[in-house]
Amino acid sequence: MRHAFYRGALALCLAAQLASGGAQAGTPVVYEDDGKALFQLDVPDFWTLRTGGLRDLAGPDATDIRDVSRVFGMTADAHPGIWVGVISPHDVSNFDEAREYLQDIGPFLVQGAEVEEPQSRRIGGLPARSIAGTGRRDGKDVAFTALSIDLPSNRMVIAVVVLEAGADQEPIADINRMLASIRSMR
Repeated sequence: MRHAFYRGALALCLAAQLASGGAQAGTPVVYEDDGKALFQLDVPDFWTLRTGGLRDLAGPDATDIRDVSRVFGMTADAHPGIWVGVISPHDVSNFDEAREYLQDIGPFLVQGAEVEEPQSRRIGGLPARSIAGTGRRDGKDVAFTALSIDLPSNRMVIAVVVLEAGADQEPIADINRMLASIRSMR
C-alpha cells in the first residue's frame, strides 16, 4: 500500500508509547469547556499550540457547516507536515458517538480516507480506542491516527494526528509522549 510505511510507523509508535506513558519535558495545558477543566496534556518544547473556541467550520462542500468545540492544534516548529488536533466535542460521551463524530468530521480533515480496524488501549489510565489510516489533505498524501479517550464525566477526548508523506518522523516520539500525557481533570 502506498502509505504503509507512514501508517505503520505512526500506529506502531503510538501503540508502543501510549502503553508506556513515558515522561517528557513540556508545558502542561488544561482543556476547559464552560469554565470546567476536562483534561490536561503536556505540549512538548518547540511545538506551537493554537487554541480556538466554539465556532462554525465549513467543510469541503461550502453548504456543509458544522459547530466545532474548542480545539487545541499543535505543530512541531522545526518539522513541517505534522499536525495534532485535540478536542472534547459537546454531546460526545461514548465510543459509538466518538466514532460517529470522527466519521462526520473526517472529510474536513482528510479526503479519501482508508482506515484500519480500531484498536483498544488505555491512555492516562482511561479506556481509549485508536484508528489509523491514509488519505489526502490539501492535495498531499497523508497518514493519520485518530484517538478517542473516555473521560469520567460523560465526555470524550478526540485526538487526531496527521503526517504528510515525506515529513520527518523524528517528532513522532514527542507526539506519543504528548498523547500519553492526557489526564482527566475530574
